[in-house]
Amino acid sequence: MVRGWAQHPGDRHHGAHGDLVSRSLDVRVGELLDFSQNINPLGAPRDALQAARRALCEDAGRYPDLEYTGLREALAAYLGVGAGMVVPTNGGAEALFLAARAAGTDGKALVLEPTFSEYAAAARASGVEPVRRVARRGEEGFRWDPTPLRDLEGVSVVFLCNPNNPTGDALGSGEVLEVAARVKEAGAVLVVDEAFADFVPGISVTAMVDRGLWVARSLTKFFAIPGLRLGCLVCDDARRVQALQPSWPVNAVAAAAGIAAVKDRRFAEASVVEVARLRKDLFGALDALSGLQPFPGAANFLLVRGPDGLPGRLARRGVLVRGCGPFVGLGSDYFRVAVRGAEENGRLVAAIREEL
Repeated sequence: MVRGWAQHPGDRHHGAHGDLVSRSLDVRVGELLDFSQNINPLGAPRDALQAARRALCEDAGRYPDLEYTGLREALAAYLGVGAGMVVPTNGGAEALFLAARAAGTDGKALVLEPTFSEYAAAARASGVEPVRRVARRGEEGFRWDPTPLRDLEGVSVVFLCNPNNPTGDALGSGEVLEVAARVKEAGAVLVVDEAFADFVPGISVTAMVDRGLWVARSLTKFFAIPGLRLGCLVCDDARRVQALQPSWPVNAVAAAAGIAAVKDRRFAEASVVEVARLRKDLFGALDALSGLQPFPGAANFLLVRGPDGLPGRLARRGVLVRGCGPFVGLGSDYFRVAVRGAEENGRLVAAIREEL
């Protein structure tokens, strides 16, 4: 069977399912054109890869720094916060699970759909009941609707993805702070997932973290190191959160790569400009195809509405997109595509055109 998405324990669903399709079609993963995972098309910074290789050779034989002093200081400088507020994590996913466990001590967790499936999974793993409310609707162009925030009785933690995955829209920092104020007034904690915020300068609220606002960050998308698993949680009570982690959650190779990556300002600036250009061109090409409705996005991916079953047909051609059937508020006629290089984006458009 060829699927446009992969299901994992805990009702989690993701893209990046090349291995699944590879086995079902009996082809090598390297032969697949994967638009299901949203990774910076520029690839990882050269200095980051060099630092990773060096760490593998020189540091694999000893434990990482238990305090991650160098990594925390580098992340803090990049994010504009104090090092004492940064909790390094094994990818952005661990940051979300830590936040749910530390903030959602009782009550419910509000998940604003359609959005990333790990929020509900993190809530359940922490013994908190996830409550799903639709905050973006297709008939309204997936514009943000704050109505689900009117009733926060019994809610201890609220998850907000910005830019939102998979719809691609982004709230300004002022709008996020308005949400944070409403959540804090209700006695809950707002956890903002900024996994894709690096692509949209100016929207981050990381520097505004306080007792009612925590931010989860991922370094895997923007710096193109998903296999190394690196992220962080920025919060006002880092020591308490760290006590919930196992010792040494981040390996030495990932830590070295992260320190080098966040220091490469030229890479960050070039990535923002190039991804914006590629996204605009891809949106225009998809919009020109009859039978498709792409939605404008702010990050390195686009949500598209098209014929039912299209992700599966594309997969059989070796082109993988992210089928969005499992997302609350979407359906099997929606799919998400990453923004890749110009040549690869052209191959995607050509494959879709032949399947329409």
